Amino acid sequence: MSADTPAPWASLVDALRADSPIAVLENAERQLKDILTRELAAELDGPRIRALASFQRDLGFLLKYKPYAVKAASPLGYSVFLQRRGEGFSFQQHITHKTEIFYILDVLPGGFVFLCDFADWPRIYQRDTFLAWLNGTRDERYERFKFVPAPGDVIVIDRLSVVHSVVGCTLVEFATVSTDMVDRLHDQNEGRTIPAEFTRAFAEQRIRQLAWPAASNYVTLGPSGWLRTPLRSHPIRGGQKTTLGDDERFSAALIQIDPAGKSDIVSSPDRAISVHIAGGTGQLLLGTADEMRGGAPPALAARAGDLFLIAPHAHYAFVNDGNIPLIVAEHRIAPDVAFV
Repeated sequence: MSADTPAPWASLVDALRADSPIAVLENAERQLKDILTRELAAELDGPRIRALASFQRDLGFLLKYKPYAVKAASPLGYSVFLQRRGEGFSFQQHITHKTEIFYILDVLPGGFVFLCDFADWPRIYQRDTFLAWLNGTRDERYERFKFVPAPGDVIVIDRLSVVHSVVGCTLVEFATVSTDMVDRLHDQNEGRTIPAEFTRAFAEQRIRQLAWPAASNYVTLGPSGWLRTPLRSHPIRGGQKTTLGDDERFSAALIQIDPAGKSDIVSSPDRAISVHIAGGTGQLLLGTADEMRGGAPPALAARAGDLFLIAPHAHYAFVNDGNIPLIVAEHRIAPDVAFV
């Protein structure tokens, strides 16, 4: 498909960028996903590959305003959550299999993660005492499932029957799908209104100013308590890469390109890729295999806060042209998994 063909997503840009109620935005998002399903299944030439990536960069994140947070989402299941102090997700379990990787960027005073097996939930949960605990009353029934995270902590929800929540944190989520597929067991947000400060200007400024941790740790709840296991990075050309998760459906990674560094050219034959420039400035080299073999492959400018969508079969690399590390969050997923 050529870039000369009018882009089918152009008519949706205004609706996708408007500060609209979630129901209105999600209707436009469904239309976008239908378009992307067809687009990503096609054999795109170089100009069309870059048109798609530029569209996502210019559009930015899809912003969903909730009483407790702004959810800044990509169509493929990568999201940034800007939670308010003391507020966060409902206490929920997945009712359909969905993998979520939460990566903690910042913890506000009183912020925490809650994890427990659903088998424990009926035994410990009483609405009045749970509300009292959320309001500051210590209760050991709930405390043992509470963990105060640190920036760089990684929490993986990859099975059913796990009650979970994150409260009072700034975090990114790598997920198999971006839509809600949960049973809300305790929803402290029900009936609450959207804060007036939640706007696109507020969210885009916050996202461009996010601080990303220098190290990462897996966090799990074992028989004797919470365990933190350091995640090792491995060297790549121009920098280093930390894999947060990788299976047959999707992968999540953090990539750091050092000043003046350039990564290898890579490609995925069957996965679309969300690329979030988390820090620094540089270039995204992007095109077909033939274009990338040339002496001056096509490039798109990239700076902190930018989000790109890279089609399957496209070839790409990162160049750091700044004086600080170029940090990239990369989420690869098969379109038929993301667009269920």
